[in-house]
Amino acid sequence: MRVRAALGCIVWALVGCASAPPTDARTFEGRVAWVADGDTLRVRQGRDEAVVRMLYIDAPERDQPGGRDATRALQRLVRGSEVQVRTRGRDRYGRWLGEVVRLPDRLDVNHEMVRSGHAWASARGAQRPRFDAAQRAAQTARIGLWRDADPVPPRVWRHRDD
Repeated sequence: MRVRAALGCIVWALVGCASAPPTDARTFEGRVAWVADGDTLRVRQGRDEAVVRMLYIDAPERDQPGGRDATRALQRLVRGSEVQVRTRGRDRYGRWLGEVVRLPDRLDVNHEMVRSGHAWASARGAQRPRFDAAQRAAQTARIGLWRDADPVPPRVWRHRDD
């Protein structure tokens, strides 16, 4: 009897763990409360706020050429808007890494920042072709940061004094 009960507990634990979603991936909705820069925003859910670092993109830093334009572009897209955030974990600063979709029109905000020339594509895997195509289109049209003949990627800008 004890063996059967123990086996039942083990099976229950295994099934429960196998079907439970990972704790670092979730989807939530809220209203954008603040835009920090071209790829970071704060989303309010009731009394709670979540800081979200947008996946698949890298916008210019605030003190970098194009940084203020990128911040303003993201503000125009989402300030005060309801959004859905699909997270893929957290970064080393504790921010949610997420895909941001503006509601109710379902605009993919991450993609739009690249398409409008306000961020570099940094997608990997299945998302890469779509984001790379958006970046190439912005480069060809010479819009946003691509008006500059040789814009400096944020990953280079951040380490310019090293």
